[in-house]
Amino acid sequence: MDAQERLVFNSDLAVAVLGRGGNYLLVPLADAVDEAAREAEAMGYRYCGVLALTRDGRAAAECVPDPDAALTMVRAALGFAMRFAKRLQGDSVEWCERLYRLPDSRPEVSARNAARSEQYPPPN
Repeated sequence: MDAQERLVFNSDLAVAVLGRGGNYLLVPLADAVDEAAREAEAMGYRYCGVLALTRDGRAAAECVPDPDAALTMVRAALGFAMRFAKRLQGDSVEWCERLYRLPDSRPEVSARNAARSEQYPPPN
């Protein structure tokens, strides 16, 4: 399994980026991609890479090694971010709760949080 496949399989949301010259089409990989692939081919687009939101809440990208694909991926990342932001609007409370539960691995914060939890134990 290559890096792009691993990224797709380890994500909550993944899209293929098809494009050329900075113009792009985002194709959700959870959907059937045949029609989108035909549309992209008719426009002269080609596969540029994958953009994803991983299960641990991070955005990630894998790009084919080509300067034109890199330009297209950078532009597509903005569109992907907008799509993701719209998706979050509906379940923003749940997303905030998940964000709050993420551990902060910075050493100074971890020490401070440990001291606070001793001072103020969580309610039962």
